[in-house]
Amino acid sequence: MQMAKQLFVGIKVSRALQNELDSPAPGAKHYLEPGTPGNLEIVTMGDDKIIGRYVENGSRADEVGTLGRNVCSIVRIVAHGYRIEEESVLVYTR
Repeated sequence: MQMAKQLFVGIKVSRALQNELDSPAPGAKHYLEPGTPGNLEIVTMGDDKIIGRYVENGSRADEVGTLGRNVCSIVRIVAHGYRIEEESVLVYTR
C-alpha cells in the first residue's frame, strides 16, 4: 500500500529570506512557532528549504490560492515586508 502525499503551499527560502527569518519583525516570531495551527512551517525538500503551510485533506481547489496569498502575507509580516513575486509561491508534494 502506498502512502498518500500531502500538498504543501510555500516559497523557497533564499539566503536573503533566511536572513530575515533569523531575526523576525517585532511581535511576529509567533507565526513561526511549530505545532500551532495556522502558523508557517519550514520543511526541507531535497536541498531546498521551503516556508509555507500544508493543504488540509479535502480542501477545495480555490482554497489553495487563498492559502498561497495567506502564506505570502505572513512571510511579509515576519520578514519585514520581504518582497515576494507571485510566481514564487508553489505547490509541492511531500
